[in-house]
Amino acid sequence: MADIILKLSRSLIKVDTNKDFLSDQIHYQITLTVLIISAIASTSLQYYADPIHCIQPAQFTDGYTSFARTLCWLNNTYFYPQTYTRIPMNKNERLQHTLRYYQWLPFVYLIQAFFFLLPHLIWISFYKRNGLNPGLMVNQGKKFNDKPEIYHRIAKEIERYLMCRQLAQCKKKLLLRHNVNENYDNSSSPLLLPNISFRIRYHTYYLVTLYLLVKFIYIINIILQVFILNIILSTGNYRFFRFGFDTLTYVFRSSLRERIGELSHQHQQLFPFVTLCDFHIRELGQDHYYTIECILLINIFYEKIYFAMWIWFVILFLISIISLIYSFYIYVPFFARYRFINKFIRCIKSKKQQTFSPYTPISPTSTNITTTDAEPQNNILNDVSRQKGFVQWLQRDGVFLLHLLNTHAGERLTIKCVEDLLAIWINNYEEKSKLADRLLKNEFQFSQ
Repeated sequence: MADIILKLSRSLIKVDTNKDFLSDQIHYQITLTVLIISAIASTSLQYYADPIHCIQPAQFTDGYTSFARTLCWLNNTYFYPQTYTRIPMNKNERLQHTLRYYQWLPFVYLIQAFFFLLPHLIWISFYKRNGLNPGLMVNQGKKFNDKPEIYHRIAKEIERYLMCRQLAQCKKKLLLRHNVNENYDNSSSPLLLPNISFRIRYHTYYLVTLYLLVKFIYIINIILQVFILNIILSTGNYRFFRFGFDTLTYVFRSSLRERIGELSHQHQQLFPFVTLCDFHIRELGQDHYYTIECILLINIFYEKIYFAMWIWFVILFLISIISLIYSFYIYVPFFARYRFINKFIRCIKSKKQQTFSPYTPISPTSTNITTTDAEPQNNILNDVSRQKGFVQWLQRDGVFLLHLLNTHAGERLTIKCVEDLLAIWINNYEEKSKLADRLLKNEFQFSQ
């Protein structure tokens, strides 16, 4: 069922899903699509069906009947359980039980849909400013079967992304240390560095921080929507938060006879079927005041929709909490990142053992690897400390990008990218002293 809704949502709403994961798509695709469908359905019921029927006095003509039904629909009705023997005469007390929502719920659905899309809009607005577009990178990775050399390009993009941030960090520290501002002419400084703009995000955990923030916004969005629905749908002292609990109790703990006879059950205070309407008709010389009963047929639809929404909010809240904790676990602690990368290193090692041939470089022209590098690269497949150094170089964002590739483009491409990144790291970045000398002499170059 979820796959059908995802396909429908992707056809209705053109949203690129290559930049995040299924737990996020549940928010901005499945929930968004269901809310839009609910808005269309409720609008159709309001305008193409009779959403309200009222009991009319016997002396009313057809014109008076139509007038009373329209007036009760526009001016709202109010609800008192049928167990009330007398309706309060105080007008202000009646106003406290007024149902003000049923004409506006199609717009409420659309506003809810927008707020479920809003965290995703924040994500796509900021992740493109980091110097690397994860969505385009995944789209390239999906062409791997047609163009096997595509993993070289992806590995180089990840290398440039990581090193630009690390170089920007170095430049910032050196400039602060020597009290040099951004407008200072670097050519006259003994501390020469590549021309790295400070406009680029120099944090190597920019993507992960942004992603976890968006996850947190998803949770806040659900909580805020429940509070807003409490305000919009409230009838008297009854709130939307209690609606789901009372409905579940009514369905699973009540007998069939009680369900048939108890039309004014507590859970129906939010979406009552039988309501009251006050209006008066001005005629020549006198006014006539009437209080009539009305049946809100559309509340049958709203009750089922919001009961399903209440259950879905509970499920979605739990999914969001678990997803936030899981995302924090796999991206932030070093041991989790090492475990993820080590899985691909073991696959590379297994492949080398199966071929019974010494490790050879993937692309000597792209990573400047020579045949003499075979022994050091064999060593890293068995050297835990060097593997940890490689994971440390990838940082959180590098592991995040590899997770994204693994999810959307497949494990085979991810293994190839890790293999290429290993070769790049060994030949260019493993010996930090040589890297520092190249930076100070302004001889740094990315792998070709």
